[in-house]
Amino acid sequence: MSEKICVQKILPRHKHLVDKINQNSGPVRDHLAAAFYTSKIWPAYTEIFVTFTDKDPSIIRTDIASMKTTNGPPDPLQIYFSKNTTIPIPKAIEKIVKERIEPIVNLKFTFTDLDGVKGQKNHVRISFDSDGGSWSLVGTDAVGYKGATMNLGWFDVSTVMHEFGHVMGLIHEHQNPRGDTIKWNDKAVYEWADQTQGWTHKQTDTNILNKYAINQINGSKFDPLSIMLYFFPANLTTNNEGTSQNLRLSGDDALWLNKTYPGSPETPSIYYPKVYGMTLQKSIDKSKSMNASSNSKIWIWIILLIAVLLIIFLIWKFIL
Repeated sequence: MSEKICVQKILPRHKHLVDKINQNSGPVRDHLAAAFYTSKIWPAYTEIFVTFTDKDPSIIRTDIASMKTTNGPPDPLQIYFSKNTTIPIPKAIEKIVKERIEPIVNLKFTFTDLDGVKGQKNHVRISFDSDGGSWSLVGTDAVGYKGATMNLGWFDVSTVMHEFGHVMGLIHEHQNPRGDTIKWNDKAVYEWADQTQGWTHKQTDTNILNKYAINQINGSKFDPLSIMLYFFPANLTTNNEGTSQNLRLSGDDALWLNKTYPGSPETPSIYYPKVYGMTLQKSIDKSKSMNASSNSKIWIWIILLIAVLLIIFLIWKFIL
């Protein structure tokens, strides 16, 4: 799991828009970026058709024994699928979307074959290339697109929810500029990305190091429990604090989806305890406490540094 990471794809025809955004700075960049990503949100009550390029894909199913995390156990559906390995992966994906995504958004997902999407432009087409990694187009970029709009290079519940998070318009949480974000060791990240992903410096900047503009994101501070945050080792940071695997939707994930697509069959406050056995507020509070704990550590180091500098000054002033 530690080396499995998603690439968030931008359509080639949008490259000039992204370049234009990146050429600016400050409020101008924020405004352009916000408009760019807001345009990818699906209209309310859209019916999205989902098809698969393979009815019996041969991609690897992630072993549940490798899905250890300090941020909570795997999604109950992961445990269910680990005991029912004969369920075809496309059927498993349909169950995940129907039980984890659709209840808290105002969109309808219709799973069908290619004959069922003739003339339909709202079409998410999932391929299964084990050598192609996992990735997804963001939001309405899928509309009218002729090729695969998502690829799953391996199968587990958290990866499916992550990629459908992109379909809903969610962006990568490790690129969230708000709050106490990850303190990257750029050199170590470049080396790790080259060794594990085969990425160039530019690809690494795009998919890991670059932050989004402040008003591109979902409005919440950095969420250490988000399904959109991947696992990164501690040695990739300057403060030796990596991230844990997140194997389920966080409370903030559920809130953002519902806020973006209101009028869903269930409210997050009803949905969350039913699915995860935890109140929505408890999950949100846990994210806040993890951020607060990280902030406290920073202040401890600052105080220690000040104390050391003061001691050095006193020694120089009164002893030397």
